[in-house]
Amino acid sequence: MADLKRSLEDKSRAPPSDTLVKAFQLFFTSRVENPGAINQFQARLLSLTWKHLKALQSELEDGEWQDVFAVENLERMLFVFSEAQCLPEARDTVLKIARFAYLELCADHGFGPNTISRPALLVYINLMASNGNPEEARHVILKFGGQLRGAKPSPWLSVLKGFALRDDRRQLRKVTQELEEYGVKFDQDSHEELTKLLISQDLFAAVQTVYECPISGNREPSVPAKIAAVHYALLNSEVSWAKPIFDSLPRKISPETIGINLLWDAAHGNSASSLAEKVDTSLSAALTIADVNNLIQYANSQSNPQLAADYAKLAGQWGLVPDEQTHLLQLESFIQAGDVERTLAILEQQIDPSTLTGDNLPLANKLITMLCLSDQKDELFQQISSLLDPLFQDNVQLNAETLAALTRMLLYRYDWEAVSDLLRPRLGALDSEGKTLVRTALTDFMLDKEQTDSNVWEVYQLFKLAFSEAGVSIRTELMCSLFDRKRSDLAVLVFGHMRQAEDLSRRPKPDTYARCFQGLSRTADATNLELVHNMLKLDLEVELNTRIFNGLMLAYAACEMPEKSMEIFHQVLQSDEGPSEKTIAIFFQVCEGHHNGAQEAIKMMGKVKKLEIAVDRRMYTAYIEALAAQCEFDVATEAIDNMQAEIGVPPSSTTIGLFYNAIPYQYWKDEVEQWALQKYPELWKHMAESPRSEHEEGQKFDGITNEVWV
Repeated sequence: MADLKRSLEDKSRAPPSDTLVKAFQLFFTSRVENPGAINQFQARLLSLTWKHLKALQSELEDGEWQDVFAVENLERMLFVFSEAQCLPEARDTVLKIARFAYLELCADHGFGPNTISRPALLVYINLMASNGNPEEARHVILKFGGQLRGAKPSPWLSVLKGFALRDDRRQLRKVTQELEEYGVKFDQDSHEELTKLLISQDLFAAVQTVYECPISGNREPSVPAKIAAVHYALLNSEVSWAKPIFDSLPRKISPETIGINLLWDAAHGNSASSLAEKVDTSLSAALTIADVNNLIQYANSQSNPQLAADYAKLAGQWGLVPDEQTHLLQLESFIQAGDVERTLAILEQQIDPSTLTGDNLPLANKLITMLCLSDQKDELFQQISSLLDPLFQDNVQLNAETLAALTRMLLYRYDWEAVSDLLRPRLGALDSEGKTLVRTALTDFMLDKEQTDSNVWEVYQLFKLAFSEAGVSIRTELMCSLFDRKRSDLAVLVFGHMRQAEDLSRRPKPDTYARCFQGLSRTADATNLELVHNMLKLDLEVELNTRIFNGLMLAYAACEMPEKSMEIFHQVLQSDEGPSEKTIAIFFQVCEGHHNGAQEAIKMMGKVKKLEIAVDRRMYTAYIEALAAQCEFDVATEAIDNMQAEIGVPPSSTTIGLFYNAIPYQYWKDEVEQWALQKYPELWKHMAESPRSEHEEGQKFDGITNEVWV
């Protein structure tokens, strides 16, 4: 299907129809048991392939036509779409393909139109309503009302849910008023059912919308619906919305309402001991462990592990036996506290790992993430692996935070194969935000200066495959980090990968070129400088600017090609943008190695003064270094003496040190030392405390530079 996409883009021959039919069918048959997630890339391929095969359907062999357009296969498409997690960016495309399948099912294939089955209708209605198109779902119910009569649960609940998800209260009320015309009532039971359904999906705004929707006969919501709404609101710290609902409950506390009353008191700051005092003998018998669980759940919603522990002790005081849910909630509180020891203890003593799936998957994610990020992750590796095994066997999709934590842990164990096996089948199910979390785990490792060059390059190979869509910004940062490692060979490879990108948005920008040339200047890599400069000459998408010219000047100067730098400087002078202050500072650096450098530097400083160009410490120091490099001792010392008058700041110990470093031959360096001892004794004394190392042209102070950034 990807080949078909490329062929349509470059107008080449498409893959054979039988191959496309097999690919299209395989996508859905392989997902019946485990629908997984559908991302934007997959949705687009499915849409392109469907349209292509639809256009060719008259030319397909009978078997090929059946494999795509037969009722069984069309219904399978709808089923997979309804069960899969459609990532937000893929949703519109998925709905379009689903509508194609629905219309095909409704078409007349010799048995009359609209012979679509009831199960397929119900799946299609729920798919549309749950993914942002409740109008289409409503239209289908009206069209096939007779065929859908008596369906349990009523498909109208799907439509109401769809409008609730969009917070479309006007349409929600309109539909509830219309229902009686079609023999359906939005009664207390339907209201309660839909409210609890939305609560189970953790959709607070939708819960509010549905709860406030009028009920047939102007009835109040049922007591269970009120209790469920208050409970959910308190867990979301929405006390003000819950208050009128709570106030509408019977004033006399009953076995049905004692739990929500305790939870209400807890949400208003009552401690465990205060709650224990409020439960008299007549009501204690009505308490269940579920009421204690609700209190622990509330404490966890407030991220208060100590309060959760206090509430858990109430079970013993009230003679209640903790159940599986109690232990799971306690596990969550230990995770929140970052208490590895108690987490492992309750896992070993009270919890069956097989329960950490299904509804408890969010807790499993939190648990694995906490263990991966703990200081003891190496010691806990086997424990983490045992938790993952059943999840992987069931093809459970972990959340992005957990994947990122696992990735980070495996990277620092240098297990590249395990990282690849972890990410390959799972990255496609993440949205862009989730992918960013996982990508950050890889980039953090590559930017970690403690890692070896070879390890960083291994991870880069994984990164390149897993995040081919990664933008220029992050790739440029990786390139620069390799320059920092003095690995310009690898840095230029990263640059080359950007240059080869098919998508123009992922190709190098002017800033990328400038930073690459800056890196090449710091590594004095003449071979790769020529390579990248040639790439620039062939890059019709990049417009030359002063930053790029500055980078080229720096790089050629560092590679001992000052004449080439001077040529580029003259190009800057002739460009529309012209030179910047940094260009002039770089010009002085070029003068250090130029055969006529001293005269060029003196001439340029004269022009700078004449044109009243602002001169900062960095530019002036570059001028001094240029003079020193040309052994113009007297002119350089005069420039230092005049520094305060020329630019408004006095020389510093670093100024003296850079002068010393720039002047060649130990004879002249000794002259600088004697001059500084007489003229600037304090500055020299401070500088002399710094370590010096031997170089080909004499000693130099370590750790001081006057690097100009492009």
